[in-house]
Amino acid sequence: MEARMKAAIIETFGGADVFRIADLQRPEPKSGEVLIRVHASSANPVDAGVRSGKFLPDDPAHFPMVLGWDAAGTVEALGPDTEGFAPGDRVMAMSPQPGSLVGTHAEFAALAASQVVRIAHAVSFSTAAAVPLIGSTALAAFLALDLPPGARVLVNNPNGAVGAMAAAIAPLLGFELTAPDARDVDGAIDVRGREHAQRAFAAVTDGGAYATIVPEWWKPGGVFTAARGITPVTVQNPADQEVLVPLAGWLAQGALAPEIEDILPLDQIAEAHHRLDTPGLTGKFVLDHAC
Repeated sequence: MEARMKAAIIETFGGADVFRIADLQRPEPKSGEVLIRVHASSANPVDAGVRSGKFLPDDPAHFPMVLGWDAAGTVEALGPDTEGFAPGDRVMAMSPQPGSLVGTHAEFAALAASQVVRIAHAVSFSTAAAVPLIGSTALAAFLALDLPPGARVLVNNPNGAVGAMAAAIAPLLGFELTAPDARDVDGAIDVRGREHAQRAFAAVTDGGAYATIVPEWWKPGGVFTAARGITPVTVQNPADQEVLVPLAGWLAQGALAPEIEDILPLDQIAEAHHRLDTPGLTGKFVLDHAC
């Protein structure tokens, strides 16, 4: 008899109410994969984009579809030749769902070991589940700037989900975080797009560095032509241990504390998406899979 699991699925693109809880076949970890019993996941704007059909995955006809990038839980099993983990390990993980079509809003998720990292016992699953996507995106943006410690860096919305992570990470990397309206900065990270991106680019001194997490296919204004000795970079999140390991370390130290808007049971994912669609919210909606 095949193993089964509960998952929040969509069977068509649309509004927040397209979700339903369904019974699916539990995945079996392949070579190099870790099967995670997911205790908590979180909802991100990219999930709303996929759900609505505005940001289509590689295979948009693949239904039922499980959404979700972020996960925290325990290792249930290892695939063949998988090293570095053991059953029972507490972990957080990230799945680039639109490409992999492996979502985390389910009881179990089988992910590549490179997308999984251990977390300290002092770090709650709810806290860990709020970090992978926004934290790794913020860290990847700093890596894209490729600036030395001590550089003055602007983040054009330090109060948003990714921006707040970037503001917290900046001093941990030795950077001086400036005010969002500062001028003549060594580097700028755009997390807003459009005219806000243009102002951030203009604030960078000649020969400085500029990175955006808002590419043109998401919102206009994300990519600029090189000018004044500045080569704009669109951040590519590697979704691997290069960015997850430092985040886990900072969580263990208490140096990172994601803003959590609310914690809801997984079966209230539609409510999380209704609220996610509301303009102005900056915190994360965490989904508790134990409820």
